[in-house]
Amino acid sequence: MNYTIEKSDQYSLIKTDIIVLDKNTASKLIEKVRHEVASSSKYVIVNISGVKECNADATRELISLGLELSENDGLLIITEAEDPFTRLFAKADITFIPTDVEAVDFVFMDQLEKQFLNMGDDAETK
Repeated sequence: MNYTIEKSDQYSLIKTDIIVLDKNTASKLIEKVRHEVASSSKYVIVNISGVKECNADATRELISLGLELSENDGLLIITEAEDPFTRLFAKADITFIPTDVEAVDFVFMDQLEKQFLNMGDDAETK
């Protein structure tokens, strides 16, 4: 699996050349996502524009990863996904956004929202 990574303080954007997303390729992708979460940001954007096929094993693996990140104040965002894949993950803690640029905007908006909510919580406790 070849990939490129664009890093920022707020997110990591991973672009892969995966065509078939199965248990093996999903495991490699998840390993890379976990590495990014551990080393830089809890927000990970994964561009899957090249994926033409996704099986049930990969679906389960990615759903688990989405839940794991969500439980640790992170977020898994999938971009450039074909419509059938978004339906597979409809009930998962995975956010689907059409483009990488929109995903980056989403990350910033989510972080701002969390900051404002935390500021509101601080004001209520004083």
